[in-house]
Amino acid sequence: MTVFEKITESPEVLGKFLACLPVIEGPWDDKFHDQFCSGCAAKNCDACPNQRFRNNPGWWLTLEIGKERDA
Repeated sequence: MTVFEKITESPEVLGKFLACLPVIEGPWDDKFHDQFCSGCAAKNCDACPNQRFRNNPGWWLTLEIGKERDA
């Protein structure tokens, strides 16, 4: 098995791999901000009601291209 085969064996494995990369921002961050922050009434992001999706490439990998998906 190659490294590529291992990290792409499932969306969960790929999500965990992407989350380990030392990046400041990824495409999952942009999508999170577009989908959740624009209509959020929270005064403090430390108490984000959508924390489980924040900085979560695993969530981003479940999205369909060109479609919005509710949490």
